[in-house]
Amino acid sequence: MVEQQHIPGSLVLQEKRKLRKVLKRTDLVLFTAAAIVSFDLIAYAASAGGQVIIWFLASAVFFLIPYALITAELGSTFPLEGGPYEWAKMSFGRLPAAITAVLYWISNPIWIGGTLTATAIAVLEGFVFHRSLGTAWSIAFGLVFVWLNVAVAMVALRWGKLVPNLGTVLKVFIAAVFVVLVVAYLLQSGHSVQLTLGSMKPSISGFLVVIGVLTYLWGGFEITSNASEEIIDPQRDVPKMIAAAGGLSVVLYGVVILGTLLVTPQDELTNVASFTGAFTRVVTVMGSIHGWVAGVIAVLIFLTLFSSGAAWLEGSDRAQAVAALDGAAPAWMGHFTSFGTPLAVNISSGVVSSVFVVVGFLFAQGDLANFFAVMIALAASTGTLAFFFVFPALVILRRKYPDVPRPFRVPGGAAGPWICVIVTEIMVVLTGITLLWPGLIDGLLGQSYSIEDSWGVSRAFFEAVTLGSFAVLILIGVVFWWIGSRNRAQGLTGGAETVVAGADGLEAPEARQSS
Repeated sequence: MVEQQHIPGSLVLQEKRKLRKVLKRTDLVLFTAAAIVSFDLIAYAASAGGQVIIWFLASAVFFLIPYALITAELGSTFPLEGGPYEWAKMSFGRLPAAITAVLYWISNPIWIGGTLTATAIAVLEGFVFHRSLGTAWSIAFGLVFVWLNVAVAMVALRWGKLVPNLGTVLKVFIAAVFVVLVVAYLLQSGHSVQLTLGSMKPSISGFLVVIGVLTYLWGGFEITSNASEEIIDPQRDVPKMIAAAGGLSVVLYGVVILGTLLVTPQDELTNVASFTGAFTRVVTVMGSIHGWVAGVIAVLIFLTLFSSGAAWLEGSDRAQAVAALDGAAPAWMGHFTSFGTPLAVNISSGVVSSVFVVVGFLFAQGDLANFFAVMIALAASTGTLAFFFVFPALVILRRKYPDVPRPFRVPGGAAGPWICVIVTEIMVVLTGITLLWPGLIDGLLGQSYSIEDSWGVSRAFFEAVTLGSFAVLILIGVVFWWIGSRNRAQGLTGGAETVVAGADGLEAPEARQSS
């Protein structure tokens, strides 16, 4: 088993006393599916055309499945609050773990203030206003959207979990309605299938365009492991939850992407409005009431986007708070409310999201597509690179603690874990390269590439935002670790020892490390 021992009066003990076990297996499945399935990513994936189906299936085989296996073993064997941070710390020490926590945490406020907000605005523009909102109104709406997400994250988890849970139910309903409308639309006289075998032909350039976003699209299996000490029975429920949530996510993404491609001409597929555009198209089969139905659908889609943002804030904010309690970030970030939510990090997330809403729209001059393109590149790259030290933890912790009882083990003997780690790490690195520095691999392969044509902005602007922001995030992680190390030296934070008890009662040596 795995547990944490605390020195009397430590900040860790004081704060963790506030946590309550409130997550049942059903909660875990619905919460995780809410995190994985987000309709804002469907538009970008579909914009690549028919070949995205091939790469969608390939990413499921080479990333989704091994990622699920890794997380099932780590989450059930080492069920510690702030899971990804703890797994990285136990394997590599506090500095890599501090960087992991920062990337994992900040990528979500960036995403919420970026692509999620952009998609929510696209829903309003496409279904309600039928025109562009403009820069000022887009910023105002984005700020309201952001702080509503933060408000949910501040609520006690026993109530806050209901928003992501309801969001998953709504996603299933919307997907089912969409499929029915697509079939009815295609059966109507004069409507033809837009997807052809020719458009599904895979290409290297197409692979490089979508693989990063497809990899990011699958993220979320570990989201509830950030609240491991608030799960009633993580050893039993985490592996089963991952299997159920993973299967549900494949189905939801698959049917909606396929439906979008079936009814949307290639030249109308855009990175921000493909899905909403497809829904607007197929809802016309409802005849005279299609306007009213479209309005209802807009509200439901908005609620699902909102639920996805809330799920990620509730999970990732906990990872950063645990890092602070452990002495790998400023101590003030580790404060939990009396009902168990990391208030300081919640507010920080709202501030970061707000900055990206305002600055992003101003730099993009109100162009929703340009804003979306840059934000998805930044959020997807940082969010995926956060797993760089997490996935190898599987093989390292197996070597360090071979006798620890594992409710679930990655199959395949000694080779199975290595295969899972290698393929997921390759996908992580590919995501970082193709999104932070698009065109690099294309150039090495002798293919032409234009940032302006692909992303709608200049290379200078794109790289200033993506590479510049990523470098700043790494620096923040190092600074947080440095501040945390000073706090530990003064006895302000830390004091938690991760104890791994196996057949012989092993104690983790890194739990006593000061760095």
